[in-house]
Amino acid sequence: MEKINLITIAIPFFFLLIGLELAFSWYHKRKLYRLNDSINDLSAGIASQIFGIIFKTITFFAYLWVYENWRIFNLPSWPSEPVSWMPSSEVLGLSASTWAWTIVIAVWVTCFVLYDLAYYWLHRLSHEVNFLWAGHVVHHQSEEYNLTVALRQASFHGLFTWIFYIPLAIIGFSPIVMVLNGQLNLIYQFWIHTKAIDKFPKWFEAVFNTPSHHRVHHGINPKYIDRNHGGTLIVFDKWFGTFQAEEETPVYGTVKPLRSFNPLWANVHYWVEMWEQAKQSPRWSDKIKAFLAMPGWRPQDLGGQYPIPEVDEKTFKKYDVTLTKSLTAYAVTWFVLTLVGTFSMLVKVNTIPTGLLYLIFFFSIFSLTTVGGILDLKRWTLYLEPVRIALLVGTAFLLGVSTGTAFIAAGFGALSLAWFFSQRHLFTEWKDIDPAKEIQSRAA
Repeated sequence: MEKINLITIAIPFFFLLIGLELAFSWYHKRKLYRLNDSINDLSAGIASQIFGIIFKTITFFAYLWVYENWRIFNLPSWPSEPVSWMPSSEVLGLSASTWAWTIVIAVWVTCFVLYDLAYYWLHRLSHEVNFLWAGHVVHHQSEEYNLTVALRQASFHGLFTWIFYIPLAIIGFSPIVMVLNGQLNLIYQFWIHTKAIDKFPKWFEAVFNTPSHHRVHHGINPKYIDRNHGGTLIVFDKWFGTFQAEEETPVYGTVKPLRSFNPLWANVHYWVEMWEQAKQSPRWSDKIKAFLAMPGWRPQDLGGQYPIPEVDEKTFKKYDVTLTKSLTAYAVTWFVLTLVGTFSMLVKVNTIPTGLLYLIFFFSIFSLTTVGGILDLKRWTLYLEPVRIALLVGTAFLLGVSTGTAFIAAGFGALSLAWFFSQRHLFTEWKDIDPAKEIQSRAA
């Protein structure tokens, strides 16, 4: 069962659709993509897949244990696996085979709907409870809205989200039915992260989550905050009062911008902020609330609730860093190498020795972090990048590759460092200016 991963199978099709959206953007001169932002989106997605493999044992076996010990009903997964209560002969003019198919289809459809209901409450609470938002915030940090944003997923959120699906195990949906429905739910949500599609017919918009509905969810306009939490269906938002139709053009991102292209920092920064707030809070009740209150909450001693300002897409200033073509090419080269290497690992994850697998994980995260630092023009990359290159080359020798391959790796590493340090002056010249702080300093 663990070998079935529809997400990995779908990745090439994701990139095909991204290519089509890029062509649409170019043809219509819409500028739907920025290179640094998209690299950051994809880096977060790669990191999410890596940590998903690391954590899957915890999340999968928790569901499996509840299913094996606490399920109420025995529900079939496939027609070829009938359970005791299913008809074994003709009933009401329908053969046993027809009954088997009918029941199994009903099981899968029911699980699909109930999974989306569980996802709705998980998603909604991830916007309303601080420690859950700390994981989910990664998906919202991009200030663009395109198909690469769909792949921008959190690395550690899965450690908390599995519990929302435990009721499915108690009902009796087998792990294979739950997991594949979850993967289908996630795959569906890929295509709704686009500006290329306006709206669908009213009947479709009334039932299903669509690009229009999900653009609202990613908007930081005050009227759009914490709306449209559905995965595949929008009906739960309408039933529970969290639906908002798309009206003015959304401004995307988070109320408090990340202002970084580093995927590792994207995953940990909110945890750091919560911890710092808890330390600064004078009362124990406020220290606990730092993790359990709504995002943006602060005790009155620290300034009270963060305001949600009005925004306008015409005046909103996105975080951006200007690099030379040479340094951009360097970052893109290493990002593509990391992407290809990690995807190759994902395809063969069940056949790679554990030690080598975790080594690949380490270098993937290390490389994505330094690429993000380069895109941010962080000075620490001047020290960390040589370490990364040296470790990569040294590991190639230690793994016992052929002499020719090892020296090719060493040559490429030396060339990379020469290329990188030819651009070192950019890291001393760049200074990030936060627009909000700039406005405050001018007002003072």
